[in-house]
Amino acid sequence: MARLRLSRSGPWIAVGGLVCLLWIDLASILFAPWWGVALMLLVWLVCAVLVLGWSRIHPARTAFVPLVGLLAWAGVVALGFGAWGW
Repeated sequence: MARLRLSRSGPWIAVGGLVCLLWIDLASILFAPWWGVALMLLVWLVCAVLVLGWSRIHPARTAFVPLVGLLAWAGVVALGFGAWGW
């Protein structure tokens, strides 16, 4: 079985994950107010800049950045429903 080489594929996996995360963030307009979606897009932008910066120095780490973004999205949504009454 071939071993996964994240040093080569990590940034591409991260870009695919960021595209999926952008779709989730934009679809959140169905239940979240505009400022909640803006907050989620700000988190997405931070993740995108992190992937762009790490793609050459730490390419294997970039594959996990969209997962952190997804956890941040889930946290914002949970906080929105629990504390802000979306």
